[in-house]
Amino acid sequence: MSSTSGPTLHKFAVWAPDMTDPEAFSRRMAVRESHLANANKMHESGTLKLGGGLLAPESIASPNAPFKLVGSLMVIEADSIESARKIIESDVYYQSGVWDKEKLQILPWLQANH
Repeated sequence: MSSTSGPTLHKFAVWAPDMTDPEAFSRRMAVRESHLANANKMHESGTLKLGGGLLAPESIASPNAPFKLVGSLMVIEADSIESARKIIESDVYYQSGVWDKEKLQILPWLQANH
């Protein structure tokens, strides 16, 4: 009997810090809608398990503090770390110079609870 199951999928934690140059936030906002539309598609397909923007600590210092985005955090599912990297590299934030490509981290993630 042959198996019809696909490749084994693994979860990967992705930390994608933003660039710190003065134009980084403007680049993020310019392509944000496209990024979110793609993220929603990836979530619907099951590739993106969770994701969101990372805030600087001062963003929660007071009830009226403005949010300062400093990067993104995601958990994605893929068959290999190479496939996970290709997913991240296809994102408009990566391609538009929002995320710092040199500091990007993709690590296999073992979920402790469901």
